[in-house]
Amino acid sequence: MIKSLLFLHLFFATLWVGGMAYTLLFLRPSLGSLPETHRQGFVKTLYGKFFAGVWLSILVLFITGMGLWHGYRKDFSSNFLFHLKLFLFAIMVLNFAYIYFFLYRKNRFSAIPNLIAINFLIALVIYLIISWIA
Repeated sequence: MIKSLLFLHLFFATLWVGGMAYTLLFLRPSLGSLPETHRQGFVKTLYGKFFAGVWLSILVLFITGMGLWHGYRKDFSSNFLFHLKLFLFAIMVLNFAYIYFFLYRKNRFSAIPNLIAINFLIALVIYLIISWIA
């Protein structure tokens, strides 16, 4: 059971963080070659599909994270770095909620990559924390 939770946790973390890396490193630089009329529709469709995956990732990460914490590593309760990781995850979720509800749904796409970059940097810090305490 624990191995299944760990697999799901790692898979959905990779889905979210990998999507952010793809957006920042490959998609955004490539969009400059598209005409503006095509770019907006393409970005809206792409973000719509990716953001559905992010919502699913947030749900699965929360559920599997709680299962792993309480069923596998109860010692995390007293670890400051683990609590910092939880705080950073909450910041990422709030940042994504802002991206989704106040930028994406109102077709304000220009600010989204900057906020995705913030979440990407936070995710890298979380990876460092987990590597340190695992």
